[in-house]
Amino acid sequence: MRFPADVQVVGEAVDGPSALKEIREHRPDLVFLDIDLPGFNGFEVLRKLDRQPIVIFTTAFDQHALDAFKTRAVDYLLKPIDADALARTFEKLRDMGFHQPGLPEALQELIDSSSRYLARLSCKVGDRTILLKIGEVLYFQSDSKYTSVYTASNDYIIDTPLIELEGRLNPKDFIRIHRSTLVNVAWIAEIQRSYDGKLKVVLKDAAATELWASRSYADNLKRL
Repeated sequence: MRFPADVQVVGEAVDGPSALKEIREHRPDLVFLDIDLPGFNGFEVLRKLDRQPIVIFTTAFDQHALDAFKTRAVDYLLKPIDADALARTFEKLRDMGFHQPGLPEALQELIDSSSRYLARLSCKVGDRTILLKIGEVLYFQSDSKYTSVYTASNDYIIDTPLIELEGRLNPKDFIRIHRSTLVNVAWIAEIQRSYDGKLKVVLKDAAATELWASRSYADNLKRL
């Protein structure tokens, strides 16, 4: 890709591990990131970063668009990338103030605040992708391989680990009550204590779903 004269290229990478190394070392303001990288893909690169730069995703496959915009990406370019598409991307960045001194940091803060927590969750069902508003989720429950997503009317399977979900969910909205369970606070109807001191959560769904809290996470419920 040919970049404008005011853009300095500080590093390049050919796979996921080297991309991660370059981003960590140079801490660029902006990264053009291929989704289908060898080693691990672009989404995995972002998940491994402590602080994420502004991202423009590049890929040869448009089916990744939905997942790309669930991250902090500000644009999405399909290969082969032509000069006009690249020019439009930089025009968009300049309209956002990216070219002004100090504004890359301000833009980063804006993106951080707007995308810090998940607003929607995509769940694949056969050849369909179901988009759930995060408020529709009653609770998440994981086993050794997958995470189950429960709503008032359906349940789904996703491959996102519970610990990763917990980091992307607003802690004011979702709390962990067990090593394998995250609950949407808005769906909690009541908290009951059993004769042996264990806490049980009863949800507001039609089935009045009951979930047991482990002693190690009981304090999360007591703080509600």
